[in-house]
Amino acid sequence: MSTHFLRVFNRDHQLLDELDNFDNLTYSWTLDDSDTLNFQLSLSDPKRTTENLQYFNHIEIVDNSSGITVWGGIVAGHDFNDPNEKINCLSYDALLKYRRFRAKTYDSFDYGNLSAELISDLNRTSPTGVIIGNIAAGSLKTTFTTKNTDMALSTIKSLFDDTNYDWDIDENRMFNFYLRKGNDKPLYSLTYGGEADNIISAPERAEDVMSMANSVYTEILDSDNNIKLSSLAQDFTSQSIFGLVEGTVSGSNTNDATQSDLDIKTNAGLQDTNWPADSFTVKIKDSTLCPFDDITVGDAVTVNLIPYDNFSALMRILKMEHDEKTGTRSITFGTTIFRSQPPVKKLYKNWRMNNWQ
Repeated sequence: MSTHFLRVFNRDHQLLDELDNFDNLTYSWTLDDSDTLNFQLSLSDPKRTTENLQYFNHIEIVDNSSGITVWGGIVAGHDFNDPNEKINCLSYDALLKYRRFRAKTYDSFDYGNLSAELISDLNRTSPTGVIIGNIAAGSLKTTFTTKNTDMALSTIKSLFDDTNYDWDIDENRMFNFYLRKGNDKPLYSLTYGGEADNIISAPERAEDVMSMANSVYTEILDSDNNIKLSSLAQDFTSQSIFGLVEGTVSGSNTNDATQSDLDIKTNAGLQDTNWPADSFTVKIKDSTLCPFDDITVGDAVTVNLIPYDNFSALMRILKMEHDEKTGTRSITFGTTIFRSQPPVKKLYKNWRMNNWQ
């Protein structure tokens, strides 16, 4: 029996119905990106109506016991395969997917307030349904120009490509901006190949240097294209093992940027790339070692993959996909852990040094 039910709203968020006779419910959360929800209804189900399943209707997953909404989005597709229909949904960030900006320059905004102002301008043109939520203070300042042809969601995603800031549009349709989403939770652990496994199938793990840089450079140019500010961050331990691997991140183009701002951004870029990228997906069951109800994307938990050279590291959750029928989750991990300070040794550095030397 499902532990959740679905609430269906029209595109103005007026409640239409509740669904509980569905099958094959799966849904996901992804750090700084779009999510999906899929479920199946019988073609003969009396609640499978055009009104309930209209495109762009809002749909939310609600926990049966607590009444808490755990996922929200819009109806985006229908797949028919007699005797059932599969309904495909996108997370609430899709409310911005089909909207465009108007030409405007936003002068000297920090990234958090800039993103909030961008969405507010969309709402002033025509309401999107997205509400401004929590905007973390302390981000770098920038000047940003939009064109009439800039689509909203892709533009907001690209705005954060060269930063380590996070954002989401949550299950309450609220846009939130984070200096870093999630928390380090090293006491929560996932283990494969040990005596108390809670990873239930062999993980797929990949490591490569395709996006690696252990020397990262950033600069800001003035109106005459002369260098106004520059910053260089290096990881000499990584360089001693792999040699010099150079990379760049784009600088803020505002006159208000300080050397400290630029150093923080450059160091963030270094921390993201100074070792070979490590990513993998595991399938887990709920347990007290790593409870489903206390982890979210952005959190970092301890992962032990004993057959893989005794790998043990604090890894950040990039994506979770939940399967309601099996009660399991597939979790994708990556190594991006940002701290707004000079480069530091990552918690798994010793493991990597021992295995790379």
